[in-house]
Amino acid sequence: MKANFFLLLLTSVITFAQQPYLDYQLRLEPVWSRVADALGEPGSVESAEFSPNGKFIVSGTKYDYSVVMWRTSDGAELWRAYHPAEIERVGWSSDNKYVAACSEDFKTTIYEAETGKVVETLEHNQGIDGLIWSNNSMLLATGEEYSYNKDGKKQGFLRVYDMNTRKEVANIDYGSTINELFFTEDDQYIIALGHAGVKVYNTSDWSLEKEFFTNENVVFTAGGFSPDGEYIIAAQNKPVKGTIHLIDWKKGKIKKSFSHMGKKIETVAWHPNGQYIAFTGHDPHIFLYRVSDIKGYSVDQIRIAAQVWAGDHAEYIDFNKDGSFLVSAHQNGLIKLWTWMGEDPNLNKNRHKGIKKDQTSPEASRNK
Repeated sequence: MKANFFLLLLTSVITFAQQPYLDYQLRLEPVWSRVADALGEPGSVESAEFSPNGKFIVSGTKYDYSVVMWRTSDGAELWRAYHPAEIERVGWSSDNKYVAACSEDFKTTIYEAETGKVVETLEHNQGIDGLIWSNNSMLLATGEEYSYNKDGKKQGFLRVYDMNTRKEVANIDYGSTINELFFTEDDQYIIALGHAGVKVYNTSDWSLEKEFFTNENVVFTAGGFSPDGEYIIAAQNKPVKGTIHLIDWKKGKIKKSFSHMGKKIETVAWHPNGQYIAFTGHDPHIFLYRVSDIKGYSVDQIRIAAQVWAGDHAEYIDFNKDGSFLVSAHQNGLIKLWTWMGEDPNLNKNRHKGIKKDQTSPEASRNK
């Protein structure tokens, strides 16, 4: 009996040893987690975003009403500021100097990133769910919750501010609550997603360029342009929860629509290399998909590239500029930092070749 047991154990060990080690399996690996909403389980972190240089993360909370600045390398809390109401969204200026936070007290507050000092407060007419800086830091766009006009029709405004003068330069009726805003890399277009579908505006004159799903009873919670500006990824949760749309927006075509999660999606993000999307929400996992799979396969054959256990429901995810890290904000009051492990087996090999070439160049030899 014992001999059979040890033989079975030895066979299992040999079989395991013969299996290839997936050295370049797509995954996210945990680095640290920190308390952002001090209330814990009754709390929630609504958003968290990397600074453009990747050295810092700012977060905003739902129930303890705080904006917190973190150092990426070790998760150290650098400063914390409190508001009288829920913080819905936070965001960075591209020069790393300022952060903005929009809240349910009808205000957007601009902070000096280094110190947490308030430098400006922008007044609104409603609570604010969406916020984004332009990539050149010249504009700040906010998206309000819906209200009713004098005719009893829903309205919801996209407001755009010139950050040199701090004056409003555009006020557009999107038609209902705006949940998410996103500029193209060249700042020529801005997308608004929410309870009135997906709408793209031209920033030269703020005219409506394209719109999708606007004649339906819909709720979009998240989305954005691909890094090259060619596509839109959009997360829809009404009428069907957990639907992802890949939109070739310039051609006006829905490239693919699928729903694998079956639960509410709160947040979606493009990897900066444009080859992957990540999304999560009312599921304990962060899901990763290859964009090539979404484009190339039928709905039933689209494969999940990876799914990572992240814990409690997530409200927001964000990649740093080069895609090497991801931060997630959760309903249990935590933010978490993850390192991205990709599928390129030659990544470090090629980097090593580049360094070796630099070290053996004539200029490097002269500097020795």
